[in-house]
Amino acid sequence: MDAQTAATYARLAERIISLKMLPRAGWLQRGISAAESVAEHSFGIAALALVFTAADDTFDRERLLALALVHDLAEALLGDLPLSARRLIGESVKRDAERRAMVELCDALPGGDHLVLLWDEYAAGTTREARFVKALDRVEMLAQALAYERAGNRSLDEFWVDATGGLAEFPHLAAFVTWLAAQRPT
Repeated sequence: MDAQTAATYARLAERIISLKMLPRAGWLQRGISAAESVAEHSFGIAALALVFTAADDTFDRERLLALALVHDLAEALLGDLPLSARRLIGESVKRDAERRAMVELCDALPGGDHLVLLWDEYAAGTTREARFVKALDRVEMLAQALAYERAGNRSLDEFWVDATGGLAEFPHLAAFVTWLAAQRPT
């Protein structure tokens, strides 16, 4: 490996490592001081992808894991935009900025175009695996909300509104979310 390629990998590794220290903004806005990081969230999605497809060989698990790991990679440059910001700037502006961030992160990387294409697949939901990872993005957030509520946080009701919305394609995930909602502290 030449020095330029090594430096390219090192720059991306630094960005990836920054995701371990980037707290999820939505949790911070709701007063959760020890909010999970973007990297922790991505790990949670990847782990859930393995768990929920362990008995289902119709999924491409390698693709699921790749999509789970790349889905928030752009936040290494863009930061974690909470729902309040997304409502103001619009979904298309957010998606365009994320795609530009992905291209900037991966452009000089050997095979970096593959990572951008994976992100495109996730963002557009063009495959069953991409839609499943999108669904898990919601499921993982709700599992985390439940954990925060069990720890005493009480300002998270908004996360549970229409909790199973968008999960019709994956009824076992919708059933799991219904179960999670029933576990909420009263």
